[in-house]
Amino acid sequence: MDALYFGMSAAFGIIAWATIFSTFIWPKLKTRPQIERLKLLTAPHFFRYLGTTFLIVGLVVHKLPAAFANPAAFGDLITAILAYTTFTVLRKNGKPGTYTALAWIFNVFGTIDLLIGATVGPLLIKNIGNFGVTYLIPTFYVPLLFVTHYYSFKTLTERPS
Repeated sequence: MDALYFGMSAAFGIIAWATIFSTFIWPKLKTRPQIERLKLLTAPHFFRYLGTTFLIVGLVVHKLPAAFANPAAFGDLITAILAYTTFTVLRKNGKPGTYTALAWIFNVFGTIDLLIGATVGPLLIKNIGNFGVTYLIPTFYVPLLFVTHYYSFKTLTERPS
């Protein structure tokens, strides 16, 4: 039953963030230049270092399976570094070819990292309660990350005006 509640929480998180973005953020953001949109959509990923908390017993009730916790933690660290690198190039108003290539790498890697965690986690974590306080990461923060990746891909695949 806990897995059902966990899944519902994650699903409601995605629905909530998608609603907030589609209603309030995207209508204002889509009128901005591509580089500005990508900066805003990259910034929430600065906090992906939070994935390392999956490795800290005390924040998680019991040690989470290494096959989930290690890739989740280190994938998030790599994605955070990619986010900062991409943002830095965007902030310096780099050439479109450079910043779009970096934005693609960051978004593809970051999305794959989230998808791996979302598929491997339920297979390996038998007791959802073991997440402890880190329960908020997959139910609140990860949905935001999925939504920002979606809007980044939407931005990257748009036709030039």
